[in-house]
Amino acid sequence: MQQAENIWQYGPAPCYSKPTADRISRNHTKEFKNAFNNLITYIKTLEQAKRVLPFVHNEKNGLLAIDQRPPKGGFQLRLYIYPCESEHFVYITSIGDKQSQQSDIKTGHKFIKNQ
Repeated sequence: MQQAENIWQYGPAPCYSKPTADRISRNHTKEFKNAFNNLITYIKTLEQAKRVLPFVHNEKNGLLAIDQRPPKGGFQLRLYIYPCESEHFVYITSIGDKQSQQSDIKTGHKFIKNQ
């Protein structure tokens, strides 16, 4: 995947579902791009992100959710990430909507536990 402008990089974790991401990308193109743009913003401000950025949510155990703040009536997505400080790498564990939220969080926690 892409590299941020600093020493941090990001990419999909093994639990990241490419078919789900592809479906969401096709059906909600703007929202999908917004979520990843917010990821890049997060990486650029990683040290302060948890306190400063309103679209970053702590899901415990190191898992974070980045939402894309849709316009009124828009589709709400969350991109789940695990920033591994020792590797300077941000793992993308899943992307989903409100219906998949609990499953996405469990997937991320399981990935982190097995790191």
